[in-house]
Amino acid sequence: MKRIFLTVYVLIACTALLVILGVTPVVDRLMTGIELEEERSEFRGIFALIIKDLESMPESAWQGYMEGLTRAFDYPISVKSNHSLDLPGAYRQAHAEGLLVPASDEIEVLVQKIPGTDYSLSLGPLPELKYLDIIQLLIVALAFGVLAIPVFAWSLLLWRDLSRMEDATRAFGRGDLTSRAKVARFSSLSDLKGTFNAMADRIEKLIASHKDLTNAVSHELRTPLSRIRFGMEMVKTGKSREEQERYFQGIERDVGEIETLVDEMLTYARFDRDPGRVDPASHEVVAWLGYLVACESQDSAGVGLEFLAPDEPIETWFDPQYMAWAVRNLIRNGMRYASTQVRVSVACHEHRVRLTIDDDGPGIPEVHRMRIFEPFARLDGSRNRKSGGYGLGLAIVKRIATAHKGGVTVNDSPMGGARFTLEWPKTLPPAARG
Repeated sequence: MKRIFLTVYVLIACTALLVILGVTPVVDRLMTGIELEEERSEFRGIFALIIKDLESMPESAWQGYMEGLTRAFDYPISVKSNHSLDLPGAYRQAHAEGLLVPASDEIEVLVQKIPGTDYSLSLGPLPELKYLDIIQLLIVALAFGVLAIPVFAWSLLLWRDLSRMEDATRAFGRGDLTSRAKVARFSSLSDLKGTFNAMADRIEKLIASHKDLTNAVSHELRTPLSRIRFGMEMVKTGKSREEQERYFQGIERDVGEIETLVDEMLTYARFDRDPGRVDPASHEVVAWLGYLVACESQDSAGVGLEFLAPDEPIETWFDPQYMAWAVRNLIRNGMRYASTQVRVSVACHEHRVRLTIDDDGPGIPEVHRMRIFEPFARLDGSRNRKSGGYGLGLAIVKRIATAHKGGVTVNDSPMGGARFTLEWPKTLPPAARG
């Protein structure tokens, strides 16, 4: 608190002092002419009366008259020879014309020529206000004292908010991932608070996701690893070449399952760490999607795969590598559960590309439609890849859709099963293009 107050106060005080020191000479120079005119106006009448009196009396009486005036006024009044005056060059011509001018640049003494003589009436130096310097110093001290009040109040509020931010940071660093910063509503640290809390939310979600991922992966790996260990033991004790070959094939399938799981896990972790990790470009989606469907139809396993699309092309922005991963996953998901038919269609609705995959399988109950997009979520109890998979595919699809500023949903299909709808903007915002 003390350091904040002193830093801000000294900075403002030094700035104010520099402004005063820099502006004062300029202001004094600009005000010189105004002050001179004010002095002339104030004493012009006095000079006129005194000169009129001097013109009405002999020069021998001037000295006594001046002494009497000096006693009556608070400043000296005298008559000086014009030859003794050392006027600034700017005022000599005006003096010769009989005008009231200062005897020097300081304008503490005013002089005016007495017409018809070689003398001038001199008035001054003018009296200065007593203790003027002390009064000025007191005013400056009072001004800096008043300045300390708002600086102290602002520093106190800032220190309070910084203390809250520090407490939240320390708690978060000690492992309390629920710790969040709190500052006053109109605090100058409100933007910093928002940034910190957003960072904390992101870190908390990442750590929770990684914990879930680690726990789930360790559980998923346990089954194929157990089968591999069992297969290796059986290979050692196999009585025939054919029996050993059968166990080797089982081990190979289990290794393939582990490779698939690791690949899906890395893909999910990549999108979980960086949700915007895509490189979209402009592509014609109808022909691109038709090619994907044709490739998948070659391994349809007795399930019919139909593709519906408009005649006209649809130009849109997307990352073909990741979007192909999502589309293939949705098609294979539909073929896994379909009874006889899967239909893939694409259309453009209100500047959004909408891709739907329908199947005639058992469908998905409404209560489970949000949960299936969570990692390692499956609706059946089976851990068999043919029926249940690993529960990462749809979670990755959701993240790919989110990275394209879109989304994926599931509803009832007109064919009787499930309808997955993947959609994204036809023209992505600039932030999604890099």
